[in-house]
Amino acid sequence: MIFVLEIGGTAVLAFEADNFDDAQIFAANAEERTDLTELTSNGKPLWNGTDAVSARSATDAEADLFREQRAEDWKDEPHADPEDFVVYLVPLDEPQED
Repeated sequence: MIFVLEIGGTAVLAFEADNFDDAQIFAANAEERTDLTELTSNGKPLWNGTDAVSARSATDAEADLFREQRAEDWKDEPHADPEDFVVYLVPLDEPQED
């Protein structure tokens, strides 16, 4: 099943989980995902470390986008762990060079 991680009420990324309970665990472990605090969208981190994080079922459009992106990314080489694959639903800023 495809779910969406919402941060502060914004749909941030789509992911796959076996059931809603597993999706809730994924959301509860947001602090372990460094990408959420390191990646930015419009100059702001995806997660500031304090906004509410929750999981919900993906809409049909979100699930379609997830499946299309996964098919494209896995065309040549599938990921070892499908649960590690996510699709960001917000535009990501280009990484800054140090």
